[in-house]
This record gives sequence, structure tokens and C-alpha cells, in this order.
Amino acid sequence: MAARQRLTVFLLEGVEEFTDALDDERTPELVALEPATGVDGAFFWESRPPSPPPWVGYVRPALTQLPPALRTSSASGLLVLRAAGTIFAITFGYGRGFLDQSRIVRQFGLKVALNTIDPEHLRSLDTKAFESMVVAKTTQASRTTDLSAFGVDIARDILRAVTGSPREERFGRTIAGADAVVLNLPGTVADLPTICGDLLDAYRSESYKERFGWVDDLSIVQDRDRIAELDDRVVDELRTRDTTATHLATPDPVNWDEIDSFAITGTHPAEYEDLDLDRYLADLEDGDLAALTPALLRSRKVKVRYTRSSNWDARWPLYHALVSEQELDGALYVLIEGRWFEVSRSLADRVDQFVGRLDSSPLTFPASLPGETEPEYNLRVAAVDPERRLCLDAKVLRPGGATTGIEFCDVLTCDGVMVHVKRKSRSSTLSHLFAQGTVAATTLLTDAEFRARLRAEIVSDAGDRAGWSDLIPGPGEAPDRSAFTVSFVVVANSSRVGNNWLPFFSRLNLMQQGRTLDNLGIRYTLDRVDAA
Repeated sequence: MAARQRLTVFLLEGVEEFTDALDDERTPELVALEPATGVDGAFFWESRPPSPPPWVGYVRPALTQLPPALRTSSASGLLVLRAAGTIFAITFGYGRGFLDQSRIVRQFGLKVALNTIDPEHLRSLDTKAFESMVVAKTTQASRTTDLSAFGVDIARDILRAVTGSPREERFGRTIAGADAVVLNLPGTVADLPTICGDLLDAYRSESYKERFGWVDDLSIVQDRDRIAELDDRVVDELRTRDTTATHLATPDPVNWDEIDSFAITGTHPAEYEDLDLDRYLADLEDGDLAALTPALLRSRKVKVRYTRSSNWDARWPLYHALVSEQELDGALYVLIEGRWFEVSRSLADRVDQFVGRLDSSPLTFPASLPGETEPEYNLRVAAVDPERRLCLDAKVLRPGGATTGIEFCDVLTCDGVMVHVKRKSRSSTLSHLFAQGTVAATTLLTDAEFRARLRAEIVSDAGDRAGWSDLIPGPGEAPDRSAFTVSFVVVANSSRVGNNWLPFFSRLNLMQQGRTLDNLGIRYTLDRVDAA
């Protein structure tokens, strides 16, 4: 059986000379290619001498001597070649570090993979969901299967990478795609021009739209003028410490238990337990704020110090850690991992139409007080009308057969309004709020054992106050769906009109939960309360 070579292939743009593909800060060695192979390109490499691994410093005091062979080394290679009229890069070892990241055509590998993989033979998916924070998820199947097995929410999840079995043997047994395409093929280096040509044809195909057309709900913005305009919008807001539409998040999944702290270059040596844009901007002097530019955001690095080391690792440009949502010329754009995406008009319209028809609650909700916690606020909401409102915050009841419990709501009224309250912050998402309302309503309608426990809790708390005993039906009775309303209340300041104070991805999540409540026949409302 012929040996197979693992190939990691990038498509590049804006490259005329092969050296244009290199990062300005890297100076690898150059080796010319043998013309007889038919490969038109250049090879760059770098090798680091063997040295003790980082953990040796910890264990060294316990050793009588350091084993001489206890050393590691690394080698990096980058092959830049011209094929099918364009430029490709193939990386070996840590060779990706040589590349100028701005030259990489984003989602090249993803489009190649989606156009070549058999839709019934997927192996793994990487997705990200974006709200007030970023949730990254890798889902793997024990055997190849179709999309339905991965639990992807096509209205909310952004597909970042996919792995599966290609329909054609020329692409190997398995192909994976994100920005790069990764495949294992037999043959020699002389086959690379043909391989790259086949990959380019697959990238340009639109066959993926039949089964994966939803990935285009977010399309990468290529227009440099539009990107510059959006970048300026973000910088203008940051200069005034306005983080209404922007926050920080790690661009890649990280092992949080291995991280000690974060820092950002170009400023005083402040350390952060988490990436907090409000804290970072608050730490900047007014002159530093006025000097912010898109170029400066790209040049500053987010550094990570791991618990296993005292050294700082410069992981990402600060710009790549920004997550922002901007509206421009009637279109909606989101900044994710250093790339601007335009939300498809059809998706944006569906969300806007849904949110636009939402009613506000007829209940009165007081403004939040300075330093007030959610439990304290919920008590004040109930105290507005103590005869008709009951605080159930932190009252966890277990559904029948379940090992964990749920909160039915934060405040319940005697006429069936289930109030769910959430303080909008940079460290939490609103998805839990909307899911909580849906889960509570579903459990109320379908679980008689849960209703019995809820009824007992209400009677215990409400005593003999009129109207409460008949709210939750007794054994053998079905709830009247029309008697209940889910009230979502978000504590947040905003100058935006309508429901646009809610970030787009939160509105999208609310739409999905709302559809479930519609199917249940349960009304729902949305309100914003000012935070002092």
C-alpha cells in the first residue's frame, strides 16, 4: 500500500512574489525548488535546536541528575506554490506561523470540504454560537453519519470546520476543512499542482448549497472599504468607552483550567482573570483611548499566562478577540475572530419581524438599584403587589423522574404570569433566560408530578391569599394553556430604540424559543428594565 502524506493546504490572496506570503516578523530559511518536479514555488523552513521541555524546571529539583536525552526540538516548513493561476501554501509542522494571516482566504477549506464530503458521511463538526459570549463546540460521531446526528442549530450556530468522507477517491478517505483543507493522499510532491487545481475547482463549486446552504446566512465581507468603515465604527465607540455593541472573547477554544491570567500588550502591565473589554478600556488613559486605531488593535497582542509556566504567550491580535455587532447602510454585520460577516438579509428580516411583533408585559417593573443583585431585585418586583405576586426565585423543583431540578420562574402572579429576570452582562448570555422560560412552560404542561410539587410550594408561600389555590390544577386536571404567560425581563441600559437593544444573536435565540412557546400555545412578552 502506497504511503500517504498529510497535506494542510491554504489558498492565498494578494501574493505576487512567493515571499509576499510570509509574516513580516518571521525570517525562515529559503530553499529553491527542483524544476524537474514541475512545482513552481519556494520552500521556507526553520528548525529549533533541542532543549529541555518546559516542565523540566518543575521536576528538576527532585532529580539527582538531568537525563541528557530529555530534550525536544521542533521543525517548521512552508511550501508556497503557484497552481491553477493562483497561490497556495502547504504547511508542515509549525509552518503556519510563517504565513501572513491577512493573505489567507478564509473558509477555503470549509467550502472545499462541504462540496466534496458525502453529506451522509460526516465525522465531526466545529461550531460557534455568539451572544453576549462565545460558545465553541466540537461534536464528533463514533462513525460517519448525517447532519441531524450532530444537533446543529442551523439558525444560530456558525459552522467553522467539518470532517467527513469524500464522495471521490481522489480526495482521500477523509477530508477536513476550515480555513485550510486537510487531507491524506498517496503520491509525490510532483502531484501537488494537480491536487491544488482540484481543490480550487471544489472551492468554486456551489453544490454545498443544496444541503448546507444555511452556512451562507453569515457571509465573509471581502470589500476592504466596507471593512475599514466597520472598523472605524468600532474604534469610535471604544474611544468613548462605549461597549454596547462590542466585547472580548477568546478566538479559539481554550482550556480554562490551564489559564492563570490574560494581559494585553501596549498598555500598562494589568492582568485580567478574564477578557473584559470594560475593564481594559477603563484602565486606559484618555490619551491612549484617543490614539486607538484599527491598526493599533491589530498590532496589540492578547497574552496568556498558563498555570504551568511563568511566561507569557502572545496568542492573538487584540482585534481578533473583539466580537462586535454593527449596522451600516441597512445591513447587519458581526465581527468574529478578526473577520467581518454580513448577516443575510433574509435571516435578519425573519428575526426583526419576529421581535417586532413582541408585546411588553402589562406588569410594572421597577428600575434596578445600584449594586442590586438579581435576587434582591426579584424580591422588589414581587413587593410591588405582594397580594398578587409571589417570589419563587431560587425555589428549585424537580420534575418527575429527573435527577436535577429547575426554577419555575423568578416571580409568579396569581393570574399566571411567569416572570423570568436576567441582568445582561458581558460575562453571561441571555440564552439561559429564554431557555428557562421554555423549559418551565413545557414542564408545567407535561409533568403532573412537577405540577403537584409546584402547587404545594405556592400554597405554602401564598397561604390563604385569594386567587392562588386555583392557579395550578390538581391531580387529573390539565392546565389551561391560555391562562399562562411567560414574561422575559432583561435588566440593561441602552439608548437604542425598539427591541434593537437586544444583540442580534440574542434576538435570534429568542425567536427560536418563541417558536417552541407558540407550539405550546403559551403567550410570552419581552421587557427591558433600566439598570442604575
